[in-house]
Amino acid sequence: MALEPLWEALVDAPSLSPSQQRVLAELVAQRGGTETATRFFTRADVTAETRAHLIRETYDRQLIKAVLATPVATTETLLIAADKLGAETVLIEVARTRWDLQEAQLLLVERLDHASARRVAESWGYAGHELRTALIDAAVRDSPPELEESVVFDTRRKAEQDAWVAKVKAWHDDIWVLLSAESAKGLWPELIARGRDHESTDLIVNFLLSRAKDLTDEILWACLRLAFADDAPESDPDLRGWEAWLKLERIATIVKRHPRALVLHGIVLRPRVAALTAAAVADLREKGISNGDWSHFESVAAVCTSPEVLDDVASLVSTAVRPSWQRGERPDPEWATSRTKAADALAMNPLLPSGALALLAPLLSSAAAARFVLHPDEQVRKAAEEVVAQAIGKMRSERPDARTSRKEPERRSVPLDDVLAESGDPQAELAAFLPLKGPAAYKRQVAEAIAASRFADADLLRQLPAPIVLGSTAQASEVAQLLQRELDDNANAWDAFVGKVGRLMPNATKSLSMLIDEALDSGAGA
Repeated sequence: MALEPLWEALVDAPSLSPSQQRVLAELVAQRGGTETATRFFTRADVTAETRAHLIRETYDRQLIKAVLATPVATTETLLIAADKLGAETVLIEVARTRWDLQEAQLLLVERLDHASARRVAESWGYAGHELRTALIDAAVRDSPPELEESVVFDTRRKAEQDAWVAKVKAWHDDIWVLLSAESAKGLWPELIARGRDHESTDLIVNFLLSRAKDLTDEILWACLRLAFADDAPESDPDLRGWEAWLKLERIATIVKRHPRALVLHGIVLRPRVAALTAAAVADLREKGISNGDWSHFESVAAVCTSPEVLDDVASLVSTAVRPSWQRGERPDPEWATSRTKAADALAMNPLLPSGALALLAPLLSSAAAARFVLHPDEQVRKAAEEVVAQAIGKMRSERPDARTSRKEPERRSVPLDDVLAESGDPQAELAAFLPLKGPAAYKRQVAEAIAASRFADADLLRQLPAPIVLGSTAQASEVAQLLQRELDDNANAWDAFVGKVGRLMPNATKSLSMLIDEALDSGAGA
């Protein structure tokens, strides 16, 4: 609603006392429009306190946005407006009008959560290094408070566990969108250089190692040095088995994405992998190996470079037993299959000693064993040959007739029209292929060839599958005349025929003759 003329006149008055300014600020805030508010807000004699009071008193979002766009808006007024509209809204609005208020922007960015930081970054056409760094830090810092780790390990709370995982994924996805933007990639060296003392560094380094592609050697090495410090202990006597597996899987994931990691930081990673593998193997040797444990060995196979440790791993795999709580149960095919996959993965490690490979060879799949039938080690070679021979014998036993099966008879093709024209009776030549016999693909091939021939008459077409005849461009006229003769002016028969055609599958084998007869029967009974 517009202000009364009196108050409008006061807004444009040559001078206003502090008391008049305060009263007018309240009136503009409660009853003014954006144009009036802007005129009042930008008056040279209006104090900062009055401007702040106007923003505090108004509930009109558009009015607040209008005054923020004016040249007299200050850091203080932006922060007050953020209390009313939210930091995200103010930042997006200011990005369009006031890039000079960077101090205020940085203060507002600190109020954002990860999702709003992402939205602000996407709405800004340009953001300098300092602002973009602040947005990334805001997202990283905003670990959702409800993310309690205890939920993840309580399998009885499946719904809460799924919700936890979804929230973590949403948080991580928002961080990565900010971090992987083209305008942010130039910040990576600067972000990493802040070191581990900075609260954001660990998570940023983890993202670069686990999600980024084509890192330069300098950035990759810097990330590896931060993630796996030179002075970190190689073994921990209190390290639990599952913790060792998690660390190994993380290293394996990084190496898979960045194969140069073992070269650039191998002096630290190799002994770390050996120590973690030894701890994990000792734990499994004590408690046994369950179905879910076998997948861990693929990580070991991918990153372990110690022949001694690999020898120990092969020994464990070859003598593996199920956990005590599973022993005594019937054989578990899944457990055996999973062990074979683990053996296959380990066998592909080029640093696996021959003695360890000999232990694993009897457990290999036939495809993996075939790689070693020419191995120089006799024990490995014989074990591999036996696995392959057993696989071949099994295939033969499952297909006893494979060797004695008769050769498929050679089937005739429908002659071309030029050849048919030279015969005495082209229709008889085509009729010799009917009724259709043989495999489905062959019957369809013959039917399509007959339907395409100019010598196919109505009698031949009636015997072919309806979808092929009705879809034939070459026989459209002949088929139309045939239907007119057969269905005549029987409206019910025509309706039935159209309905049946609409339900026909493209590979249906029902002949055109059967379709016409069914339509006529339906028409007669209507």
